[in-house]
Amino acid sequence: MQKEEIIKLLAPIKPKHAFSNSEHPEKPDYSVTYNWAALPHIKGLQHKVPDESFKSIIDEADVDVFYIHPTGFFGKYWNCRIDKSIASYDRTELMLISQASAFNELCNIYAPHYRQATYYSYFDEGSNGFDAHDLAYSDVEEAFDYYLENFNEGKPFIIAAHSQGALHGQRLIHNKIQNSFLKNQLVCAYLIGYVIPENNFNLLFPHLNASESPKDLHSVVSWATVTEGHMRNREKTIAWLPDGWVKVDMGQKIIGTNPLSWNSSSLWCDALSNNLAITTKAKNYNFTDRLAKEYSGSIKSIIPSIPQNFSCRINQDNGLLETKGMLVEKIRKLINSGDLHNFDISLFWGSLRTNVKDRINAFI
Repeated sequence: MQKEEIIKLLAPIKPKHAFSNSEHPEKPDYSVTYNWAALPHIKGLQHKVPDESFKSIIDEADVDVFYIHPTGFFGKYWNCRIDKSIASYDRTELMLISQASAFNELCNIYAPHYRQATYYSYFDEGSNGFDAHDLAYSDVEEAFDYYLENFNEGKPFIIAAHSQGALHGQRLIHNKIQNSFLKNQLVCAYLIGYVIPENNFNLLFPHLNASESPKDLHSVVSWATVTEGHMRNREKTIAWLPDGWVKVDMGQKIIGTNPLSWNSSSLWCDALSNNLAITTKAKNYNFTDRLAKEYSGSIKSIIPSIPQNFSCRINQDNGLLETKGMLVEKIRKLINSGDLHNFDISLFWGSLRTNVKDRINAFI
């Protein structure tokens, strides 16, 4: 897609004013339960499972997960207000049920609401997008500090995040974890669906390693899912480095872990033997309506995908997670795209769930 076409498509969600001339949403107070999307003692969508063969924790677990949800805001403001009556809350619920639920067997799930940056922020040509992400990140860091002071009690923890959440997760780990005593409590970090250029890894995480095995500890796990041979058509995206914001080439090699084999091999790995892909259902909800303004109140669930057979490998030239097979082809036809970003976790829900158990057992 050409740049002009992208700008035209994004016109309905372009903020009216520059970030500096805009009013911003009220800062969340994380001592107030309303400002958390998930807390262990509150039964919610993060506790759902696809069928009765899976169990979610009932009592307190020995390990926490701090989960940072991806972008669900397509409004004409730089940052989203925390308000459970608006459409972005539907999308947060969808993330909880399809992503955070992978951790519900062995982890206490903590997930803050935060003033997420609008989707348009990734395409802004000035500094507004950077500013919007700075505001969003400030909430994530404050929520993490509150979690540490009030909930963690010295327990091991996992950082789990997707897309915009993973971008903030990169920064959080650099600033708060990888060079502090908290590194010893970090089981691992699943920073999924946002690029970590190979050349930037040591700048971001000088005291951590990219995971290369299913039981690596104190490590970073990342992948970005596409169909076989697919190349992303955006030239650049925003990235945070210790010296500040930059725009990075989307074509350069990124850190990639295969979530079936848990290494970076170029060999195809079959999903049928050790995975469960899931599909999200939402009654009376339009998944394609990005301009909806009000919360739908839809009933959401997850079920096993049909079919289940596909395979994946890491492309050695660009680090992307390539996929092929019946399920992948079904999805590709449905979304008319080879970029499977929105399926980064749901395709590998069962394998991720097993790996969480493996890493926790290795840690303990």
